[in-house]
Amino acid sequence: MKKILLVGVVITIIGLSAFAAEFFKHPAAKTTLPGVFDDGQILTQLANYRQWTLVNPEPVIMDPRAAAACGRAFGPNANPNPHSTRFISVYVNQPGHESMMTRREPVFPQGSIIVKEKLNDPQAKNPELLTVMLKREPGYNIESGDWEYLVLDGSASTIRARGRLEKCNACHVASKASDFVDRSYLPSEVRQKLK
Repeated sequence: MKKILLVGVVITIIGLSAFAAEFFKHPAAKTTLPGVFDDGQILTQLANYRQWTLVNPEPVIMDPRAAAACGRAFGPNANPNPHSTRFISVYVNQPGHESMMTRREPVFPQGSIIVKEKLNDPQAKNPELLTVMLKREPGYNIESGDWEYLVLDGSASTIRARGRLEKCNACHVASKASDFVDRSYLPSEVRQKLK
């Protein structure tokens, strides 16, 4: 009887070990756990961001008011303001899709990711820079709606900065009514249908 019980325990341990090994082998799987977002997981999530919803079908120049607010956040010695004189294309993942595309006063759920490509000109095929907003767990960043801000290279392979970036916080507080997301890039036909 002890041998049968021991064999059952060993099989259970082996099964759990195999499950754990498989689970932790896939970084994207771990992002479903609240508060778990290491650099590798984020890069895995962003690898295919161009398969998400493209919010603005054509690249647009950054809204001058948002660019000016960003310039103030970066100070007089900004080199240069990352939003001025650049075109942008914006993508949103599935968790953030409904809030972005249908809500007049959105509340983005945890796990929403917004990627903004910075393009030298509207015909550019490759962005020079990506800025990313990642909706984190409640209490992560109270002054900015629990968003984590990230800056990546244009290929989405290197994270240059991330966290509760003060310069990003300072700019996004102006968009508190839309969950700290400035949606000036929304096409007019989408804007007219917001509920």
